[in-house]
Amino acid sequence: MTHLIILNYAFDPADETPAALLRHYFSLSAWAESVAQAGAEVTVFQRYSRPATVTQNNVTYHFIPDRWGPRLRGWQIPLAMHRRVRAAIRPQEPAVVHVNGLLFPLQIRHLRTLLPRPCPIVVQHHAEVPWPAASRRLQQWALAGVDGFLFTNHDLARPWLAGGVIASPALVHAVMETSSPLAFAERAAARAKTGLHGRPIMLWTGNLKPNKDPLTILAGFERVLADAPDARLYLAYRYGDILPQVQARIAQNDRLSAAVTLLGPIPHAEIAAYYNSADIFVQGSAREGSGIALLDALACGVVPVVTDIPSFRTITGDGAVGHLWSVGNVASFTQALRTAIDRLDDHRPRQIRRFFETHWHFAVVGQEALRVYEAVLNDRLG
Repeated sequence: MTHLIILNYAFDPADETPAALLRHYFSLSAWAESVAQAGAEVTVFQRYSRPATVTQNNVTYHFIPDRWGPRLRGWQIPLAMHRRVRAAIRPQEPAVVHVNGLLFPLQIRHLRTLLPRPCPIVVQHHAEVPWPAASRRLQQWALAGVDGFLFTNHDLARPWLAGGVIASPALVHAVMETSSPLAFAERAAARAKTGLHGRPIMLWTGNLKPNKDPLTILAGFERVLADAPDARLYLAYRYGDILPQVQARIAQNDRLSAAVTLLGPIPHAEIAAYYNSADIFVQGSAREGSGIALLDALACGVVPVVTDIPSFRTITGDGAVGHLWSVGNVASFTQALRTAIDRLDDHRPRQIRRFFETHWHFAVVGQEALRVYEAVLNDRLG
């Protein structure tokens, strides 16, 4: 049995207990538990403010304190964690070390010096970008000991390969970064909980930031209202960096003012009901490492109308479910949204949920991840 050891360097000081941290970093625990379900032994080492050990769903989590703060700087080495990782590797038993994020090249370089030679390191991309050209040689050197890089798809690895940070395409493996725990529910029951209404109901979930481009969404929705006056758009968000611009854009048009609702933040325990209330999910991202909100929408059977970027192409099967449109292009979004409205039918939600279960359920992602870990391990041993 392969022993997978996962390292997570960052933590939020607002998480006052290990249980709170695991709830906050849901993708960390869900990833670990899905690989355990696929057949690996899994141990997680998490930097934290105080020591603790928790076991749940066949995964052991070790919380390791050190003298650094919640966010490691580039030169800060978590010696205590690295030594515990080294001690967890048993002689003659296969082990793979997984590091979350490409933000820690010097830490990864130090870790490589401590690990036994047969033990590979795999690093997972979480929307990071390569360092500026002036410091890229250092980043390349620090990551030279990595045996595999996990990206949502190969397109997202192109800047890292083009800049020479990753030496070879053979080191890149396409594995979805995360999945969604949300369950499908009947529309009528969900709408009774949320009070959402409209024909159709459109949902946006994502922070109001320039990268998410809510202003293009609003401009296209305004055009669609001419043909679908009963349509309604609901925007859920935690952070409102450009909230004043969004409010001003809505206020410019009486039709928009009547049809758009700013929901603000929604507690995680309630978010599934909002997805299950919607007919169409809209998002305008210019760049994403994967697309957690999009995966949530598919899990709840919502038709996606999202930008044509690499991660969204992968998640939707190149538009096999949903509709893709060009980043920042109001006309392209308008056309995609009109097409989505025209093709709505009562069978679509369950079809989309089945697509999600086939391709992106955590059980599927865990099996694919374990396959890659074992392939990287075999290459290292070979």
